[in-house]
Amino acid sequence: MNMEAGTSKMVSNATGVNRQWLLARRPVGAVKTDDFRLTEGEIPTPGAGDILVRTLYFGFDASQRIWLTDDGGYMPPIMPGDPMRCMGIGQVVRSNDANYRPGDLVEGFMSWQDYVIVRSDGPMPLRCLPKADYPISWNLGVFGVGGLTAYFGIVDGLKVKGGETVVVSAATGATGSLAGQIAKAMGAKKVIGTAGGPEKCKWVVEHAGYDAAIDYKNGDLSAQLSKLCPEGVDAYFDNVGGDMLDTLFLHMAPKGRILICGAMSSGYTDVKLQGPRNYMRICTHQLTMQGILLFFYRDQIAEGAARLGQWVMEGKLLVEEDMHEGFEKAPSLLPTMFTGKAPGKLILHVADPA
Repeated sequence: MNMEAGTSKMVSNATGVNRQWLLARRPVGAVKTDDFRLTEGEIPTPGAGDILVRTLYFGFDASQRIWLTDDGGYMPPIMPGDPMRCMGIGQVVRSNDANYRPGDLVEGFMSWQDYVIVRSDGPMPLRCLPKADYPISWNLGVFGVGGLTAYFGIVDGLKVKGGETVVVSAATGATGSLAGQIAKAMGAKKVIGTAGGPEKCKWVVEHAGYDAAIDYKNGDLSAQLSKLCPEGVDAYFDNVGGDMLDTLFLHMAPKGRILICGAMSSGYTDVKLQGPRNYMRICTHQLTMQGILLFFYRDQIAEGAARLGQWVMEGKLLVEEDMHEGFEKAPSLLPTMFTGKAPGKLILHVADPA
């Protein structure tokens, strides 16, 4: 685990200035660092029901690129001049919500600012984080969006059971790396991940515990699937879409299941994507295909996190973080979600709790 964050040094300013990374312009194509601009504003004043939070960690997710489109995808679009939205961890400074007190550590939707106004009535719950003997940053990874999406995707979406063959694409990512491990915990007989490059494939097997990994950048994906899954794939956790999804259609076992979690191959520069060419396999092989969005599981978050915690304690799940330091790095880290980053959850540490 790459853990660069310290635990004693105060990193953010304490001068009453609110540093902000604002969207300077709507990105065209791949997101770039100069699509954002750094400014300083006043610390906001919370209104009725509002909670003022000082941010400690920014989480990075590929879906942030969707929020930068005109459409915004499943969230309202971020407009030029607005702070960049993210999942984050922070500490309550002032609260006009009786369920949150100054000093509480919380996780939820935040933005690239030192101080942010949050509420508890959004699409995802604002979680008060319990005191624990693990790093609080884990609440953005294994106990956050990535881990919970992997959990509900494998357990409820794909309903993986003993003896099955499971394939997970983007297997070094925050979601993919955990999805395969959860499938193993559910009794899958064979779990195969796809990744780009021999080093990442090595990590998928040696660290994430997959049975095999396919290097999609070097070799024939279809031929490797035929070799590793001669009887077909029972469940496919798709984080990539595009040509990879089309290829997997041709290797699904009869009555197999496909879960659409993401479409990384698109770069998320638009929400209008071309559908798969081989979709008639849904008919000829009686496949089931569905999507997943964590918003639909908001009332089951505590249950999912508890089970993930049990598997971590039992040594069934490896927690991997790609931790970086410094508020100023936020814009330069977001493009790496698509250009290549280290395995695990990408996190930026910007401050320590008071």
